[in-house]
Amino acid sequence: MPGEPWPVLGSTAATVAVAAAAGVVAALATVRAADRPPRRAAVLVGVPVAAASLLLWWAVNYWTAYPFPDYGGLHVLGGWLALAFGLLLAQIGLAAYAFARWRLVAGPVAAFAVVALTWFSFLRVGGETDVLWVWALVYGPVLLAATALTVGIEYGARRAAGDVAA
Repeated sequence: MPGEPWPVLGSTAATVAVAAAAGVVAALATVRAADRPPRRAAVLVGVPVAAASLLLWWAVNYWTAYPFPDYGGLHVLGGWLALAFGLLLAQIGLAAYAFARWRLVAGPVAAFAVVALTWFSFLRVGGETDVLWVWALVYGPVLLAATALTVGIEYGARRAAGDVAA
């Protein structure tokens, strides 16, 4: 049906499996970077995850020969890519920072959820609009807020219990 996204990998099950695997890799990278200073952990995990996710978006559109939407020029496309990169970096960076600084379990869980949902979105093409700007305007901010909320709730609860220091 026109306007309905379809899974690039041929099935929803394969799409979910690949997205979940990418989420597991992001969560494991978040845990692995925990021995670094928190800001460095945020960058070491956030930059590669954001770059890989946007590379996936590009590869899916290129591989499927789905026409790139007319964003009004390369400078506008660059703006959407920069916004998406910044949101992904903030989401994953916050998760990695929280785990490296306070060992909050919400960090790796949030990293998994953000990457799995993002990759699931990017592995589906079709529809009347392109997923990049929809993700950057809707899903990205919602995922960032959800990440901040889950990290904040665990931090508050553990701080009230005396488990973490400021």
